[in-house]
Amino acid sequence: ARDGREGRVGSRAQPRALGVAAQMLGLTQRMLDIAIDYSIQRKQFGKAIGANQALKHLLADVAIQHEFAKPVVYRAACTLAQGHGTAGLHVSHALLAATRAALLAARHTMQVHGAMGYTWELDLQIFMKRAWALADSWGDRALHKARVDAHILGAAVPIGAGATFATTANLAPTL
Repeated sequence: ARDGREGRVGSRAQPRALGVAAQMLGLTQRMLDIAIDYSIQRKQFGKAIGANQALKHLLADVAIQHEFAKPVVYRAACTLAQGHGTAGLHVSHALLAATRAALLAARHTMQVHGAMGYTWELDLQIFMKRAWALADSWGDRALHKARVDAHILGAAVPIGAGATFATTANLAPTL
């Protein structure tokens, strides 16, 4: 899955990695749909559990992350299809965004379902396990974050545990 240069996803693996990002988007949408349906159908104390503000916030957070991840994955697909030089960077960003959305969906939709979400009676557990399995299948998130960070910040900006405000003072223009 890697081409040996700094652990980057190789050009031959990029379409596969993008496929995983797209699959994560689909998993997120499916888990969200299942949780919304369940929150409407499940009654507690005479009203649907979906009427509770706390559950609405959980599902809204998932929906927001999903909507933010979609254009990132679409852009990665477009740059990859066009053979653009930054396609690998966009694939890394797509994996980060889609994985974040899917893992959030797994966590929040499980909270909506409670223990029922783990049972074989509901399909939610299948989609959660799939998201967990795919999360680091094409490199861990730290690798992809470092790749995107390096592109955004550039190599000249010191980042990491050793970098402090004092060490970045030499980057500021003097008056």
